[in-house]
Formats: sequence, C-alpha cells, structure tokens
Amino acid sequence: MKIFDSHINRYIFILLNFAAITLSFFFYKLTQIDKDDNLLSQLENGLTTTRYLFEEQKRYALSLSILLSQDQELKNSFLKKDRKESFKIVNKKISLLKKLQDSNFDVQIHNKDLTTYIRSWDFTKKDIPLESFRQGVVKVSKEKKPLVSIELGKRLNIKAISPIFKDNEQIGSIEVIIGFDYLENELKQKGYETFILLENKYLKIADTLIENEKIQNYTLVNDNNKNTNLLKKFDLKKLKDYGYFTSEKKAFSYFSIYSLTREKLGYIVIALSNDDNVIIDNSYEKQRVIDKSGIIIE
Repeated sequence: MKIFDSHINRYIFILLNFAAITLSFFFYKLTQIDKDDNLLSQLENGLTTTRYLFEEQKRYALSLSILLSQDQELKNSFLKKDRKESFKIVNKKISLLKKLQDSNFDVQIHNKDLTTYIRSWDFTKKDIPLESFRQGVVKVSKEKKPLVSIELGKRLNIKAISPIFKDNEQIGSIEVIIGFDYLENELKQKGYETFILLENKYLKIADTLIENEKIQNYTLVNDNNKNTNLLKKFDLKKLKDYGYFTSEKKAFSYFSIYSLTREKLGYIVIALSNDDNVIIDNSYEKQRVIDKSGIIIE
C-alpha cells in the first residue's frame, strides 16, 4: 500500500510540476504579447503624432506664404524693385513672427521670369535662374495657385509658394522655407528621437548636406551629434512606405517623404526605448491608383 501511495505521490508531483511549467510558459507568452502590443501601440501613436506635426508645419508654411504674398508694404517695395527695402521689410516681418509664434523660417521672393529677387538670409544672391531645378516655382507660375511640398534644393525643407498679384496679373511669387527643427523639438518633448534621411543620390542637388553623416544609402539631414549606431544595424533597404522595426534597445517608426512630383526622397524616422528588447519588423506599402491623367491617388 505504501508503495502504491508512493507512486501516486510521484505522479501528482510530476503533474504539478508539469502544470507549473505550462502555466509559467503561458504566463511568459502572455506577458511577451502584452509587451509587444504595448510597444507597437507606442510606435503607432508616435507615427500618427509625427505625421500630424509634419502636416501642421506644411499648413503653417502655406499660411505664411499666402499672408506675405498679400502684404501691401512688401508688395510695394517689390513693384519698385527696391531690393534693399524688400530685404529690410521681409526680415522685419520674419523677426516679428518669430517673437509672436516662436517660429523659424526663411523667405525667398521670385521675379516673374522665375529668377531670384531676394533671399532673406543672403542679400547678395539675385537673378539666379530657377526654372531648371525648382519645380514648385514653375508649377505656381503656370497654375497661379499656392502650393506646399517637400522640395529639394541646396537643403531639404518644407517649401510653401504663393503667387504675388497686381490687378489680377501675376508679377512674381513668394516662398516660405521651414526646416525640421520644430518637428524635431516637439517630438523630443514627447520622448522621441528624430532622424530625417535623404537618399544619397540627391546629394548632387542638396550639396550643402554632402558632409553630413551617412547611414547606408542615406544622409542624415538633421545631423547634430545624434547616436545613429543602433539605426545603422538595421538594413534600411527593407523599408517600404511606412512601418516599424526594432534594434537592440531601440524601436523605430517611419514613413516616406516625397517630392512634388512623387519621387521618394527618403524617410522621417522616430525612435524610442525598447528596454524589453521586443522584436518587430513590420513594413507596409500604400495602396495606389493612377488615374488617366497620371496622378497618383493614395
């Protein structure tokens, strides 16, 4: 009888151990799923926030360009072709808006013949032909309507361009140029690091970025002593239109940035801590339809 009881006790002990191991395994799996879901939720929220701030900056740039294109004081100096007066007025208004709205931007005014009239940051530059490489300026001249886009020049910026009219005739255009500082600072306050990546093939145009840090086939546009080691460990060729991926102790969200003519220029990537070392690698392509006119609808 004692031997029989001993066998029963042994079986019970084995069953209890097995149950404990099974429960521990399921608990671990549930915990891991919870960690995965939590990190993915943070990445999705970060992506949504970044997109919103990005579009907000584009709307802001467009509003400024429309406002300045209708400014009578500035328009009068432009009609007189008094560059010194125009330069003074533009910088006075930029300074005022910086104080009122804590914003940082540059302004360029274009002549009717699509050459440079003035640049707010460099008075010496004038009469530079823009038609061959500034698609936005050409488009505004043809369509006579404001537009905003990511446009590649010496730098990579948000550029908003509005026509300047006199008696319903376009006499030139004005451009507001905004960098990514505001976007980066806002995301930093929310706990995200920001990496603006431009494909290296565009450095022939954006030659002011040539010396910036390279990450595989990309150049870091906002190059200010960032720690890019963990980002470099991921194969950036795997990136699609948007998605999420992780490296050691870091998790990343990203989306593509496109030019006015729908050329993919690079990516905006944000990063946060991945203390639990969760592994995620989800990339997605947008659904696109091309209509009869050749316009891409997303």
